[in-house]
Amino acid sequence: MIRLHTAGTPNGRKASIALEELGLDYEVRRVDLEAEEQRAEAFLRLNPNNKIPVLEDDERVVWESGAILLYLSERYGEGVILPKDPARRIEAIQYAFFQAGGIGPNLGRLGQALRAPESARSPHWIEVFRKETERRVGVLERFLSDSREYLAGEYSIGDIMHYPWLRVPLDLKAPELTRRPRVVAWMERIAARPAVARGMQLPG
Repeated sequence: MIRLHTAGTPNGRKASIALEELGLDYEVRRVDLEAEEQRAEAFLRLNPNNKIPVLEDDERVVWESGAILLYLSERYGEGVILPKDPARRIEAIQYAFFQAGGIGPNLGRLGQALRAPESARSPHWIEVFRKETERRVGVLERFLSDSREYLAGEYSIGDIMHYPWLRVPLDLKAPELTRRPRVVAWMERIAARPAVARGMQLPG
C-alpha cells in the first residue's frame, strides 16, 4: 500500500502528479497545516523535519518532494517520468535539483514576504526574491530556446518539480512568467496532461 501524506501546496502536488503519471494505486492522507498536524508526534515519526509530502510504501518512508519523485521513478517508473538513457536521466535529475534549490525556495520566500503585515514587509527582500525568481525563469527560457518540448527532451521529474510552483505566478499573470513565451508554452504542455490535472486537485 502506498500512502501519501500531503496538503494542497506546490510541494505536495509534485508527489500527487508523479503518482498519477505512474498510474499507481495510493491512499491520500490530508495533513491540515493550519491546525499544525505536521507538528504532531505521529507525523514527526514519519518526517522529523515536519514537512509534507511524506510517502509510505509498505515499510519504506520517503520525505522531501524531490526524493519522493526520484524514488517513485526508480521503483515504478520504467522510463515514464525519468528517462532510461543515462545522459537524459542525469539531465532530468539536474533540472529537478535546479527547481528544488532555486525556484521553489525563492518563490516561497517571495510569497512569504508579500504576505507579511505591511508594518513588517521588507521592500528590499521582496525585490531580492523577485529578481532571483525572474533570473531563474529566464534560465528556463534559455533551456527551452532549442524548441525542446520538455526540459530533458522527454517529460520527466524535472518538469513535474517546476509545474506546481510556477502555476501560481502564471495564474496571477506575473510578468516574470508572462514575458517568457517559451516557458508559458511549456507550462501549457504540462497542464494539458490528464495526470497533471488530477494531481493538482489533490488532496482536495
